[in-house]
Amino acid sequence: MRTGIRIGVVALVVLACLLPLPAQKVTSTIRGTVTDPSGAAIAGAEVTVRNQSTNLTRAARTNSSGEYVVTDLEPGKYEVRVKQQSFKESVTQNIELFVSSTAVIDAALQVGSASEQVTVEANPVQVETSTGAVGNVVEGNEVRELPLNGRSFVQLTQLMPGVSPQASFDPKNKGLLAGVDFSVNGNNTTGNIFMVDGVNNNDIGSNRTILVYPSIDAIQEFKILRNSYGPEYGQAMGAIINLVTRSGTNRFHGGAFYFGRNDVLNASDYFNNLEGIPKDKLRRNDWGYNIGGPIKKDKLFFFWSQEWNRELRGTARSANVPTPAEKQGDFSQLRVANDGTPCENAPTVGANTLTGVPAGQTSAAGALLVQLFPDPNLPASQVLPGNCFNWSTSLTAPIYWREENIRVDYKPTATWSVMGRYTHDAWSQPFPSTLGFWGDDKYPSVETSWIQPGWQATIKLTKLFGSTSVNDFQVSYAGNRITATRAGTNPGLNNQITAALP
Repeated sequence: MRTGIRIGVVALVVLACLLPLPAQKVTSTIRGTVTDPSGAAIAGAEVTVRNQSTNLTRAARTNSSGEYVVTDLEPGKYEVRVKQQSFKESVTQNIELFVSSTAVIDAALQVGSASEQVTVEANPVQVETSTGAVGNVVEGNEVRELPLNGRSFVQLTQLMPGVSPQASFDPKNKGLLAGVDFSVNGNNTTGNIFMVDGVNNNDIGSNRTILVYPSIDAIQEFKILRNSYGPEYGQAMGAIINLVTRSGTNRFHGGAFYFGRNDVLNASDYFNNLEGIPKDKLRRNDWGYNIGGPIKKDKLFFFWSQEWNRELRGTARSANVPTPAEKQGDFSQLRVANDGTPCENAPTVGANTLTGVPAGQTSAAGALLVQLFPDPNLPASQVLPGNCFNWSTSLTAPIYWREENIRVDYKPTATWSVMGRYTHDAWSQPFPSTLGFWGDDKYPSVETSWIQPGWQATIKLTKLFGSTSVNDFQVSYAGNRITATRAGTNPGLNNQITAALP
C-alpha cells in the first residue's frame, strides 16, 4: 500500500514538472513576415537577431507562411538580418525592445545577390499590434533624467492614464514611510502587482508597500500594464508594474552622483515661531555610483550599483503636560492660559475637590507613569487658550537608507544563458521618530527605533530548443523584516512601569 502511494506521489510530481506553467513575462519578442517583391511568402529564410550591446545572437527560420518569431529577448536595441538565396540580405537596425513587448519586423527581400545588403533603420515608435494589452513604458533615460523628489521610480507611475493616488500615497520616501497606494482604472489600491526581473516585489503583509526600491540608476525601464493583459500575469486586478534592472554590456559604463538639500534655505514654520521653538531641520544628502561592463566579452557581464540617502527631518511636538508640582501630587496651582482661562479641572473624589493627593496614597505605578510627560518649557505668556500647550520642541529624526544591487549575465553556450541578481535595501529610523508608526506618541521619554531591511535574490536559467522553443527556470526569494527596539530619553522607564503595576 505504501509503495503504491509513493509511486503515485512520484508520478504526480513528474507530471507537475512536465506541465507548462505560465511565467510573469519580463522578456520581449520579435516576430515578422518575410516576403518577395510580389508579396509572396518566403519559406526557409534564415533570420538572425543580435543584441547590439552584448552581441547575443538568436537564429530562426521562416515557416511555410514566411513567418518567424524569436522569443525571450532582454529589453534593449537589436538588429535583425534576413538571408535567402537569390535575394539581397535585409538588415534592420536599432530595433528598440521594451519590457514585456512584441516588435513586428517584416522584411520585403529584393532580388539580387546574397552578398548585397539592404539596410534600414527601425521605426523608433513601436506600436503594439500583436496583443490587446494596454500599457505604457517608462524608459531608463526618463527614469534617470526626470526630476524625482526622493529618487524613487514610484512617482513616475502617476504619469499614466487611469492612475489616481490615495491620500496615503507617498512616492518620495522609502521603507516604512513610503506607500504605493494608487488605483488604476478604479480598481482597489491593493490590487496592483510590482515585479522586478519577474520577482514579486509586493509587501504582502499590507500590499500597500514594496519590498525593495531599485535605485533609479539600476533601472533599465519599466512598463505599467493597465488592462487586457494576458493570463501569464496572475494575482492582480489592477495594474502590473513590470520593472527590469540594467545589465552589463560589451562596453564599460558607469557614473556617480550627489544631491543635497539644507534647511538653511528654508523659512521657519509659522507655528514654530508662534511657540518660540527653533526651525525644523530638513537636511538630505543622496549619493551613489554604478558601474557595468564585460567580464568576458560576448559571454559574461556585470552591473553593480550602490546608493545612500541620509536625511535629518525635524518634527515639531507640542502638548499640554502636567507641572512638576502636579507630578508630585500637588494640584493647588492649576494650569491656566495666558488670558486666565483654566486649562484643567481640579481633581475630585465624590463631591470633594482635592488640592493634592493625600499623604501615603500615591500609587507607585502612577508616580512612574507621570514621568512619561516632559516638564513645561513655555512661559505662561505663550500658553494659548484652546489647546493650552505649555510644552513644545522640535526633535530631529534621522532617516537612513542604503541599497546594494548586483546583476550578472552569463551565456556559456549558444543555447544556454544564466542571469542572477541580488538587491539589498537597508532602511532605518533611529530615535527620535517622525511619529508615523505604531504605538509612538509625542512624548520622547519612551519611543521606538525602527529598522526595515528588504531583500530580493533571483537566478534564471534559460535553455533554447532549436529556434522555436524556449524553457525558463527561475528561482527567487524576496522578503523584508520590521524590527522595533525600545528607545527614547528614558527607555528603561517602560520596564519600571510594568514592574510597578499591581
